[in-house]
Amino acid sequence: MRHPRTHAWQAAAGIVAGGAALAGVRTAAGRPVLSAPTLAAAGAGTVAGGIMVYEWLTPRSWLYGPVFWHARTQERVVALTFDDGPCHPYTEQLLEILAREGVRATFFQIGNNVRREPNLAAEVASRNVVANHTYDHPHLVWSRPGTVREQLQRGQEAIHDATGTLPHLFRVPHGWYGPQVISTAEELGFRCVGWSVMAWDWDRQPSDVIERRILHGLRPGGVSLLHDGQDTDAFPKADRSHTVAAVPHIIHTLKANGFGFATLPELMDLDAQDSRP
Repeated sequence: MRHPRTHAWQAAAGIVAGGAALAGVRTAAGRPVLSAPTLAAAGAGTVAGGIMVYEWLTPRSWLYGPVFWHARTQERVVALTFDDGPCHPYTEQLLEILAREGVRATFFQIGNNVRREPNLAAEVASRNVVANHTYDHPHLVWSRPGTVREQLQRGQEAIHDATGTLPHLFRVPHGWYGPQVISTAEELGFRCVGWSVMAWDWDRQPSDVIERRILHGLRPGGVSLLHDGQDTDAFPKADRSHTVAAVPHIIHTLKANGFGFATLPELMDLDAQDSRP
């Protein structure tokens, strides 16, 4: 069953096609290119096209289907999420920090990395929430539905083999959602997830920069994105030491400001409760 927003992007596509066609017909008929009706038709098509492209490439997509990126709540609670693991030794170090602080997080794992580190993946799943981040972290934004399906299923198999769990959350690599990605994920029973703040730590930013960006961007119900791995690379190339150094300070500062922590499923439940009439 397709999500109701399918009709929204089809309507936008219709505006693009209709605007371009009307402008073309008027121009071919000898009407002035700079006339108000021609410009209006071309402008409407351009705006609709721009919205479609933007929503195709955003981690907060709404046009093509639901992407959860924050909870609608005033409760001071946030979710910590980590992408691209498991990766020794950084995932272990983060697990130690989280356990010490009494915080549970959500880890979006890459199937190829899970195959390499099955015991570490199982350790993550023993206390935290594990989610699907494809099998080998490709750009899916222009991929066919069959490719999306294969990536999700292979990632799911790897995670299940290592942890015994079947994730129901999915985050697309690079945050680039499109209609075929969202619809295929939904057909497989996944909820698509984005984020409300990212520290760009994948680019090995200094720990103080990572900390400042996360703390500046988080609000009640927010979802932060950090990384415990790097694509499908292994140690030592996948250096996440700066992220590991920043996390304790992030947690301590948020706690000092009255924030609590939730896994993504818990945050989604909170969002569902607070959005009821």
